[in-house]
Amino acid sequence: MNRRERSFPENTQRLLRLPLLMLLLIFFTTVTVLPGCSTRPAGEDLTLNVEECADTLRETIAFQDTLTAISAEMIAAIYQIPTANVVQQQVYVSTGATAEEIAVFEAVDNEAAQEIETAARERLANQITGFEDYLPAELPKLKDPFIAVKGKYVIVCVSNHNEDVKKVWDTFLK
Repeated sequence: MNRRERSFPENTQRLLRLPLLMLLLIFFTTVTVLPGCSTRPAGEDLTLNVEECADTLRETIAFQDTLTAISAEMIAAIYQIPTANVVQQQVYVSTGATAEEIAVFEAVDNEAAQEIETAARERLANQITGFEDYLPAELPKLKDPFIAVKGKYVIVCVSNHNEDVKKVWDTFLK
């Protein structure tokens, strides 16, 4: 055989190895590099001043009623949240002339935050029942409140201004 015929199989073997090497490189990159690019669970690094958030909402949202802070005991009574699930909390309630309310919670962990959200939804369901005959004009607020959970933080705001509440909430999440 001449020299050209002998080199052809060697070149073919090299060409066949190239896609295999590329696949191995892609696999190696995927396995080693991409896990470092993964995002953390939602809210893991978030630190929120619960009282400041609630106060800002109270001061910037156009509520129809006067909202007053309530004690931890009262919060536990109306929200039915085990105190062991809560690190910080700030709740403002109306005089009763409206259903307006602000509640901001820091839970001990993400699972407790989910439990707080469930308790808040139950609170709202109870409020709907209470306001159906008393002040039916308040039902739209109660049926469409602003509720958000981010990591271990939960916010509930009953008002006519969900978009404004969302803007305030978003500023605290930055």
